[in-house]
Amino acid sequence: MAESRLSEEQQKKFALDQFLEAWDKACENGVEADLLCEVMIYLAITDLVADRGEELTASLFEDLPARIKDGEFSLENADE
Repeated sequence: MAESRLSEEQQKKFALDQFLEAWDKACENGVEADLLCEVMIYLAITDLVADRGEELTASLFEDLPARIKDGEFSLENADE
């Protein structure tokens, strides 16, 4: 894989912008947001498994329920 000339932060912003554009287009075409969520999570996990293996991927998600309950993924907490 070629090295990016973008910083990690720039890559994250670019990727987020691209996914949001695709997300909006899918919603405009009648795909429900809940289904998009499931598809995106599935794609992310299968890509991680292919890249890093099942054990490492599973370890990345071990504390996910606690992180969710602690508000790490709640948008209303993101600007605080």
